[in-house]
Amino acid sequence: MPRFIEIQDPEVYSASEHISVGDVLFFHASGARVRSGVDVIDMLGTFVAAVVGTEGQILTPQGPPNVVLFRALHPGKVSIDLVTGDPFDRRKTTSLRINIDG
Repeated sequence: MPRFIEIQDPEVYSASEHISVGDVLFFHASGARVRSGVDVIDMLGTFVAAVVGTEGQILTPQGPPNVVLFRALHPGKVSIDLVTGDPFDRRKTTSLRINIDG
């Protein structure tokens, strides 16, 4: 069964941890890019998180994107850069290596 893996702090993610094909990675980040392994992982996109209110309405905060999703497509090794913080002022880029098992 594929997993939905939320990674709140990318600096604590360890490349020694392996994910599986089909897993979805959820990062709290304002942007990202795949540096290597573009055929192994799919960046589903950069989003603004929203919630459903008590009367069924969708509530979306104003501000920059705050979620990036990836889906593991094939076994292999991937390098990605995540951008956290305010993308217009105090941003930080963290490089990660991800190992995907079959």
